[in-house]
Amino acid sequence: MATLIGAILILVFILAIYKKLLSPYVALIVVPIIFGIVYCLIANIPPVKIFDWIYEGVFYKVGDKGKVSPGTMRSALMVLFACSYFTLMMQVGLFDPLVIGIIKLVKGDPLKIIVASTLTAAMVSLDGDGTSTVLITTAAFMPLYRQFKIKGIYLAILIALPTSVFNMTPWGGPLARVLSALSLDVTELFPKLLPGMAVVMIYAVVVAYFIGKKERARLGYNPTTAAQIAAADMEKMYDAVRNNDPELKRPKAFWFNLICTIVIMYMLIAGIANSALLFLIGLAVALVVNYGFDFKYQKERLAGALEEGMPAAAMIIASGFFMGILNGSGMGTGIATSLGNLVPASMGNLIPIFTAILGIPGLIFLSSDGYYFGILPVLAKVAAGFGVPAIAMGVGAMIPLATYYATPLIAWIYILVDRTETDFADYQKAILAVGLPAFVLYILVFIITGAIPVL
Repeated sequence: MATLIGAILILVFILAIYKKLLSPYVALIVVPIIFGIVYCLIANIPPVKIFDWIYEGVFYKVGDKGKVSPGTMRSALMVLFACSYFTLMMQVGLFDPLVIGIIKLVKGDPLKIIVASTLTAAMVSLDGDGTSTVLITTAAFMPLYRQFKIKGIYLAILIALPTSVFNMTPWGGPLARVLSALSLDVTELFPKLLPGMAVVMIYAVVVAYFIGKKERARLGYNPTTAAQIAAADMEKMYDAVRNNDPELKRPKAFWFNLICTIVIMYMLIAGIANSALLFLIGLAVALVVNYGFDFKYQKERLAGALEEGMPAAAMIIASGFFMGILNGSGMGTGIATSLGNLVPASMGNLIPIFTAILGIPGLIFLSSDGYYFGILPVLAKVAAGFGVPAIAMGVGAMIPLATYYATPLIAWIYILVDRTETDFADYQKAILAVGLPAFVLYILVFIITGAIPVL
């Protein structure tokens, strides 16, 4: 009975999101509560028991021998303060010199313009906000693409591809969802992802290079005889970066902000301290250094930074309702046991790769919430039955981000195709064409590094 009710719960949850009947936040809370009550009534369990399950899902559960399993609150705090910290760093202009430096190198060469736009998109996407990445990168480069008659679709895919790489960072929504769904800490999973991220970012630059060579030939550009971009046009490109909230820029604090960010990232990857605490402290110190001893201004800037991280954090907390009721009631275990019986014993170690493959249509058509909260936890339970660690499942679940931005379910993608003057169907085909090889690269790298054990 628990297996059947759990399966229906997951199906209703996915359909509610896919059909846009409920927002993911509402679906994560309301749907499991309804099915939790139904299960309690059928199983003759007091319905108030669901509050215990929810508490364990959101905060923590004390299991056998006193082992404490953290709930979703830990991941929520991490993504809240990490996203807020990088939002503040973007606002104060930490990445502006690097972006402007990249733009200075282009000198009217289509190849250099295309590679530079890829690197710029990568730098700007570090704050985890796809919308700001699109707005800044297209404002800086689309005039150049038009001037030199470079196809706008190339800018679209070369923004989306590196953005998909940096969406694997701890302050990106997908990693936070995976950490929440699998009860992992960021220091356990994120270091495993870094080799794959590095290789695919190199791949993105290589793709940009060959596209640039292709455009050079198509446009008949000769780098030895071509004219340089006028100084006035270069200034317009710089201004696209400088004039993004110019009143918030703090260039005098650049070196402090850079060192502070490097120290936080080192301590996070090395596992020296809890990631949420690192970003919380960094946010507080950065507010003082960048905006001085002004209570009102600090309060305004904190509110502005938290505004970016709060929706994602609320979603992660809400997932604790779903996970708590599914696991506390035994529905999740029942589904996993049933599915596990269908998997041949000789193929159990390949479940992380199967998870990655299933994630391509899962993320494109179900959204990240439907896939990571509805499907991944069940697959993880099946994998555990074959001795596959949760970390390997987490790595597998992150791989389909390579093709994620082919989805029609993300609002900023429509901004991207509009500002690059691209048809959505053409964009979708193009991003899949470059995303699928990236998908394969991720799998190969993670197998080689042992992040996904296949033996």
